[in-house]
Amino acid sequence: MSRNIEVRHEVTEANQLHTAVQSLGGRLIILDYSDSFGLFLIDENRLMSVFAMPKETKAGEIILSRVSAVKKDIGAAFVKLSQDTEAFLKLSNVPDNVLPLKQGDLVPVKIISDEQKGKRISVSAKVNYKKLTDGWKYKSAFNVLYKPDNSLISFIRAKYLAGDFVKIITDNDEIFASLSEYKDVPVELYKDEKLGLQELFSLKTKLEKAVSPKVFLKSGGYLIINHTEALTVIDVNSGKNTPSKKADASDIVYKLNEEAAEEIAMQLKLRNISGMILIDFINMDSEEDKETLIKAMEEFVSKDKVIVKVIDITPLGIMELTRQKTEKPLSEIVSLLN
Repeated sequence: MSRNIEVRHEVTEANQLHTAVQSLGGRLIILDYSDSFGLFLIDENRLMSVFAMPKETKAGEIILSRVSAVKKDIGAAFVKLSQDTEAFLKLSNVPDNVLPLKQGDLVPVKIISDEQKGKRISVSAKVNYKKLTDGWKYKSAFNVLYKPDNSLISFIRAKYLAGDFVKIITDNDEIFASLSEYKDVPVELYKDEKLGLQELFSLKTKLEKAVSPKVFLKSGGYLIINHTEALTVIDVNSGKNTPSKKADASDIVYKLNEEAAEEIAMQLKLRNISGMILIDFINMDSEEDKETLIKAMEEFVSKDKVIVKVIDITPLGIMELTRQKTEKPLSEIVSLLN
């Protein structure tokens, strides 16, 4: 076989694999980096979420914490994991039989995520009591009641819901061996010298797009996402999607804004955008269209695992949202994956 025919054959195989990947359900890709494991959720060839799990992590540990403060106004409590370490506990992550929490209560909590820059450790009081050490009720505060044998599996179960993906794929033998006890979905070891796992799923390109300020919409419009220290501003632009007739303008503008709203809801999750968010939609004259767009946005963000509140649309046509901070922004996560 000549070299040219061989190359064409390899390209054909790669294209077939890429085509197959585009039709797949959710896949969790796990790669090994110097200090972290990179977890990439891909669904229908789209990057849905990215996590960097530190190889040294306390995620999954259950500790007998002491409640230091309850803040009902923000729906959270602060609990001590040691004399010097305080964690953030959402009240929605506290079982009914443990409520109401009071200062000084001893509560077993599971570590969901490690301490991050400017953010406390995140914990949940929804724990599996069968895993706790014998006689835990008689132990003093800050005792470790459970330490997982496999922190990677614990991390996956803490970060994803059942149904988020139908298969885990890795090209690393140690990761594959580590996941041998994971029974929720199949785990596949990918080995192909011609086409690496990162190339198969075009992860480099997907990450570059995920942190780019510009996001293209299928209709021809696009978003511009800008971050400041205080807030995130998202500008919706019509781009090539302009009505040919003035009579069609209001309908086309609403449809473009609705498409943008759905994409923005996905971008908030992917980029881990938190705090105050201002969205400059294309101007709509109809008050009915504005109300419909608010309801549509509320529906789109209701699928988010993080609390998102749609405030209103200002007289200047700016939609205001807030999103709770639970993870590092994507730009910080990407910097860890090298």
